Amino acid sequence: MNLKKNMMKKFLAALIGLFIYSFTYAQQQGAFNGLDMNMGTLSKLSDAKTRSISPENFSGAKGKGGMADPVKQAGQRNVANSASQARDLGLGWKVNPYITINGGETFTIAEMEGPGAVQHIWMTPTGNWSYSIIRFYWDDETEPSIEAPVWCFFRNGLERIRSVELYGSHGESG
Repeated sequence: MNLKKNMMKKFLAALIGLFIYSFTYAQQQGAFNGLDMNMGTLSKLSDAKTRSISPENFSGAKGKGGMADPVKQAGQRNVANSASQARDLGLGWKVNPYITINGGETFTIAEMEGPGAVQHIWMTPTGNWSYSIIRFYWDDETEPSIEAPVWCFFRNGLERIRSVELYGSHGESG
């Protein structure tokens, strides 16, 4: 009986050791920057800093979402847009889940320092998307690197087009 227990303990120890070794070995196969996520990079760790920019947290700072006070900041445009709906919830709840941008107005959604990569954009524009312009500026540029009507920029999800039109043929872009 003890022989079986000892063999089982040794087997489990070897299995755990193998798991730890394979996990650490997978992490050592070149530095991973956190980009190009796929099933092959799922177990890799990265030193990348992530941010989630939202109407609740334009800087993407950790722990700064849900900071609007529905009572003290009620009526402040783009600070507590849903204050009346969230008045009984207090701090830490979605008091500003959206922003309002008036015609002719420019609104900065995110501004930060240092290197980075935009990996996902989720927005729900209203009205005529052809009149809403999205702009991206990199490295203190005075002219935008990207400037397009929202509809054109996100057209892939808004109309049926052939993948060749969007991605180019034979690996060509554009």
